[in-house]
Amino acid sequence: MSVTERAKILRLIIEEAMETRDDKTASKAPELYPKMSFSGKLIKAGTRINHGGKILKAAVDLWDREENSPENAPNLWAKIDYIDGIRIIPEIISAAEAFSLGELGYFMENEKIYKSLIEGNVYNPMVYPAGWEEQK
Repeated sequence: MSVTERAKILRLIIEEAMETRDDKTASKAPELYPKMSFSGKLIKAGTRINHGGKILKAAVDLWDREENSPENAPNLWAKIDYIDGIRIIPEIISAAEAFSLGELGYFMENEKIYKSLIEGNVYNPMVYPAGWEEQK
């Protein structure tokens, strides 16, 4: 078996393994996910893609065509709640989404990582700075 053939087999194994990973784990390796190729093939709902180094999931079944890309049809794509394995801190945090004491969060507004200083934290770092510690 040639090196190229072995690499193709290993790539398929990696792709299969990545399909079973949760969003947190998937967010750590976006380069392992395919990019849109505009081949016209079916992309099943829930399929993850690498889009600009971030993972997106198809919200519905769609065709791999330019008009269905995240730029052209953002409603067809769902963002995942993690970047590099760190949960994104939303602008408004519901009780169900509350951060635990010591949990890290990535705040998109200023692109910084914070650690929650309180249990059940439902405030973002701009609303209640005393509830978060910026990580260097």
